[in-house]
Amino acid sequence: MDFFEQQDRARKKTGQLILLFAIGLLATLVTINLLCFVCYWMLYSPVETSYSEPLPVVQSVLVQLFQLETAAPAGPRSGLGSAWLSWWHSNLNWQISLGVIAAVVIGTVFRFLELAGGGRKVAEWAGAKPIRMSSTNPAVKQLINVCEEMAIAAGMPVPELYLMEREPGINAFVAGYSTQEAVLVVTQGALDLLTRDQLQGVIGHEYSHILNGDMRLNIRLMAFLAGLVLIGQIGRFFLLEASLWRGATRNRSRENSLSVPLLTALGLILAVVGYIGVLIGRMIKAAVSRQREFLADASAVQFTRLPDGLAGALYAIKVNAAGSQLAHRHAEDMSHFCFGESVALSDRLATHPPVVERIRRIAPNFVAVERSRRRRTESAQDSVARSKPQAFDTALTMVGITALVGQVTPEHLNYARNLYRHIPEQIKNWVHQSAGARAYLYCQVLLGTSSGRQNLLNRIKQEDRGVIEVLQKIWPYCQQMDEQLRLPILELLIPTLKKLPEAERTIFLDRLERFIYLDGRVDFIEWVTLTLVHLRIRPRDGAAQQKLDGKIENYFSALSTIFNVLVELSRDKTAAEQAHQNICRQLGMAHEPNQTLQSIGYQRLGVALMSLESINFFWRKTLLQAFADLIQADGQVEFREYEILRIMAECLECPLPPLLQAQPVLA
Repeated sequence: MDFFEQQDRARKKTGQLILLFAIGLLATLVTINLLCFVCYWMLYSPVETSYSEPLPVVQSVLVQLFQLETAAPAGPRSGLGSAWLSWWHSNLNWQISLGVIAAVVIGTVFRFLELAGGGRKVAEWAGAKPIRMSSTNPAVKQLINVCEEMAIAAGMPVPELYLMEREPGINAFVAGYSTQEAVLVVTQGALDLLTRDQLQGVIGHEYSHILNGDMRLNIRLMAFLAGLVLIGQIGRFFLLEASLWRGATRNRSRENSLSVPLLTALGLILAVVGYIGVLIGRMIKAAVSRQREFLADASAVQFTRLPDGLAGALYAIKVNAAGSQLAHRHAEDMSHFCFGESVALSDRLATHPPVVERIRRIAPNFVAVERSRRRRTESAQDSVARSKPQAFDTALTMVGITALVGQVTPEHLNYARNLYRHIPEQIKNWVHQSAGARAYLYCQVLLGTSSGRQNLLNRIKQEDRGVIEVLQKIWPYCQQMDEQLRLPILELLIPTLKKLPEAERTIFLDRLERFIYLDGRVDFIEWVTLTLVHLRIRPRDGAAQQKLDGKIENYFSALSTIFNVLVELSRDKTAAEQAHQNICRQLGMAHEPNQTLQSIGYQRLGVALMSLESINFFWRKTLLQAFADLIQADGQVEFREYEILRIMAECLECPLPPLLQAQPVLA
């Protein structure tokens, strides 16, 4: 459907939607009459029941308040039918209906008088301040230029311009009874966050409201709905008065004291009906405004021929923290005036169509293109903030570890998708290039270097100058990125490094190891990086891989090193040491406790792990479960323990999927 056909359909539907107001008023009248009849039946009806007699005091209060006829109609006086006849002959239903209509009329007239000043009064009512046309502020000057251009193009006067200085959301609206007195109000957020093309799209949207005659309809709609809202305000007033009467308990007659519950009941009825009126009002505004917003969007694109400008403004609302919402106390009253949703409501009651739907209608491919562009150009801080994982460190458990090896479930795939989504797009692009992959690994070494970073940078410049430019781009991300993304990103860059010639891979691994030991110590980040990269890309002797040793005794020294490190990493060393003893007893090896990671060193730990590659497959399940038992001895799995376990599984060539929360035990 083209834009012109879209406009025609919107115009046809808009006229029909005005009838909803009459339906809403009728629904309000019916609802309040039904509620009042129920109360009348319970409190006043002269119907005799087997439970109690009518309360004469309540009758007298009702008579005093509403001047009811005390004589009941002749005929049977029992059952719902006689109660309805009594209610009908009391004329109370007509009095209530006239009262509701009077309240709606009074509220409507009052609001019409309040808004008699036209667009200028609406702008002042919204807390906006007039903009000086001689302003030298660049953002304001840009707004003035855009509005003047659009006015010339439309052949209409330039609207008076107003600014809502305290509103960070992106929004705007026009108000007035005619084009001669129209005002255009924009928020500070719109000036600060929109480009010229985007601002032009917003202004074109608002000008279309002027040309399509929406301003007068919006003011009338606000006035009519004020009447429906007034009923609820009267109900809240009665409730407040009842609470004040209830507080003054002294020197009160019994008859006056019974007026309190009666006033409370009346206040509740009006408040409930008033809320129904509010809901109906929201539905009417949503129905009328949604159609006209589509029409205005279509007209704005027709005026400007810049669909990406308007789509960009809408997308800016989507990604902006404040969105288009207003903090002003009349935000809901103005909701159907505004360019974007001014209050947070459900989709069914929102006065505007969903932002994505509006974008889709004017520029179907804009969201995908804009999301890709923003992720390529966003700053490291914004990218990391958007990409920060939420709760991956709580998604680990250690149940049935060996049964999970090689088993990939839909839950694992969903977990991996979620994790992959949190990796910044720039990082994904960089690590798919040789220089970016090497630069990322150097950044991991820099993170693990507590001192001498400048010395390390100098060495990188000397030995691998080609990565310096991309390293400077990646470094801000690595500084702020969550550590839970480290292993997945390492996995992404491995294929890139594998494409290097064998000689270059050997040189790179040697260089990386020298850089790690340059400051005389090895940090955990550095150790994980070096170990995983060594496992994945170092050249291997195909014949040597086939020689597997089935004698577990030949690996006791390496296993003792690994077991002691896992015990030291545990928060509950007593429980971990007990598990250590049990494992040594099962394997028939000597228990040699109290070896610390400091005395062992990461290099020795790495050698011990590498030696496991040649152990017979018969033992690998047993060893992997032993490592898992030590890690879970304290009843909890830290993320660094999880990283170590993944590396151990790598050394044993046992593909270990992520350890998800509530992972079922597989038989």
